[in-house]
Amino acid sequence: MSDGAGTRWQARLAEARHGEVIVDLVDQVVVPRAVPRLKVVHALPKRRKLDDVVQRLVEVGVDRIVPVHSERSQVQLDTARAAKASARWKAVAEAAAKQSRRAWLPVVEPVGEWTTAFPAGVAGVVLWEESEVALRNVLDGLAAAETVVLGIGPEGGLTADEVRVTGLAHATMGETVLRTETAALVAVSALRYHFGLMA
Repeated sequence: MSDGAGTRWQARLAEARHGEVIVDLVDQVVVPRAVPRLKVVHALPKRRKLDDVVQRLVEVGVDRIVPVHSERSQVQLDTARAAKASARWKAVAEAAAKQSRRAWLPVVEPVGEWTTAFPAGVAGVVLWEESEVALRNVLDGLAAAETVVLGIGPEGGLTADEVRVTGLAHATMGETVLRTETAALVAVSALRYHFGLMA
């Protein structure tokens, strides 16, 4: 079991009676954060696709997920709906972290805007179907970063202005155009492999 803040224990059943279970915590291990930390800025997709995106990204090791409105997002959430969706995504992330035995609980940020989701000076890459740069060619330049940010657009893709405003390099993952929920999973897997996080 884990506290979600980097400490993991082995638990041993001590007693079980009358519907109650008592366990002893043994073999405490402090798990350092993996470097680089992975942050995904994901434009809101249709329906509840982001539920699945959050679950999969947590399972493969993302540290922070930032859901955002973008120009071509077909979903625009008002304040109340955004708060409700954020609470659901946090619950999905917690369940996925427990299932995948993660020592660090990932963060799901409140719904924001694409145009303000990329602070100056961050390192990362934006996936863009119009890019002619291979993802592998961009990743070599991110080797020294403590945090790597990955930008993923909605079903309709990103505009050139949206790519430009991030301040990040753009890249493609090949000739096929992936669904937005597939692109996130494939790209994060590629990043984790590239940075040696898939031991």
